[in-house]
Amino acid sequence: MIILTWIITFSIVVGLGIYSGKSIKSANQWTGGDKSMGAISIGCIFAAWQIGGMAIVGAAQNGYNLGISGAWYSIAGSFYFIALAFFAKTIRTKMPGESVPSYLQTRFDKKTAKLYSIAWIIYGFFYIPIQLKTVSSIISIVIPNVNLTIAMIIGLTLAVLYTSFSGMRGADTVGRIVCIGIYILLIIFVFTNLKRFEGYGGLLTELPSEYSSMTNMPIQRIIAWIFGGCISTAVMQSVLQPLLAAKNPEAAQKGSVIGYFIAAPICFFTALCGMMAKASGASLGDGSTAFAYSIDLFSSPLFAGIIFAFTTLIISATMATMMLATGTIITNIYKTDINPNASDDKILKTSKIVTFIFAYLTLIPAFLIPSDSLTNLFLTLQHVAAAPVSFSIIVGLTWHKATKQAAFWSMLLGIIVGISWMLLGLTDKVEAIYPVFLTTYLVGFIVSKLTYKEEIEYINE
Repeated sequence: MIILTWIITFSIVVGLGIYSGKSIKSANQWTGGDKSMGAISIGCIFAAWQIGGMAIVGAAQNGYNLGISGAWYSIAGSFYFIALAFFAKTIRTKMPGESVPSYLQTRFDKKTAKLYSIAWIIYGFFYIPIQLKTVSSIISIVIPNVNLTIAMIIGLTLAVLYTSFSGMRGADTVGRIVCIGIYILLIIFVFTNLKRFEGYGGLLTELPSEYSSMTNMPIQRIIAWIFGGCISTAVMQSVLQPLLAAKNPEAAQKGSVIGYFIAAPICFFTALCGMMAKASGASLGDGSTAFAYSIDLFSSPLFAGIIFAFTTLIISATMATMMLATGTIITNIYKTDINPNASDDKILKTSKIVTFIFAYLTLIPAFLIPSDSLTNLFLTLQHVAAAPVSFSIIVGLTWHKATKQAAFWSMLLGIIVGISWMLLGLTDKVEAIYPVFLTTYLVGFIVSKLTYKEEIEYINE
């Protein structure tokens, strides 16, 4: 019954995502470059992107290991949407295209745009497998004894089916459905099953005392999630692309706020799922299967099948947004460097094919990524790859003295410091976002001061 319900549910939703792309005739419609999306659409795409595997499987893992403080992931980790709302009108005014590399090339130079493109493609190559790890833990419960490879292929295929075909319109359709659906299902699940423990207070009596405290999470990690999100996630292609697809600056601004208020509360429910798994007495190792275990243990086969389907889909929606962003960047390289004279039909076809191929290539690193501490691994990768770009985008948009030399070297040295920090294992002591930020912005401002006059003289000549 679980398998049948799961298959029927996700088939309907994915089918709707594919159907929404049947009217796409141009590359701009696929990427969102036609700028036709309203605030609610933007908010749902943002929320589906943010919730994903980390806010469900990762936060439940934190709930299993730490308690209700696992809810901080969505409260703090989604805050960048508020910061994004503040800059939304500026971004929409000064970034007319649909890709970050296009802006970087116009504002600075081709070298900076290429560095961003390379960094993003590498980031996406490792980001998608982390999400695959979370979705495979769900599929392995739905289909007992399924091979890990098959589980990841199933999860990947769900996302790539409507993404490669429907682009931004598919992301809009699926985002709306899964955001509404996952909340309804989790609210029903949590409030129904808290009664088994005689309420929230009864649940806490079955757990260590620190599980009731919101401070049972390192404060520097919470600050890193807020700060890191504002200077890393907020400047990612996968986030800026929906913002740039808004029909006007006001829709972009409202959509950012809506995205926060949809995404922020979700981890209260998923952390509680992890706490229920812990209270049941189950020994789940690192807790990465706590969410799936809890749903399977405390639900009827029919309800479990539906909630597993929506969980699979919302994780797939996160992967889909990343696939769409990466496909857009690779397509941008194709139409600017490889085939500048390509027709719109050719660009659209290339976008779909590139997205499809890249998605399946990410299965390669999926087997190398450990399952323990998925949330921390995900955020470290994000801080290392995305935060170094923030000077070029945030400062580039707001300070006219930021130079092309500063943009390039702040990005490159920030990435090098971040990777070094991660490889040396220092993230357990201090989150990578702090040294990356200091390096990126110090280099950016210093080099700008040193080269701004030189750049002006060159232009005047």
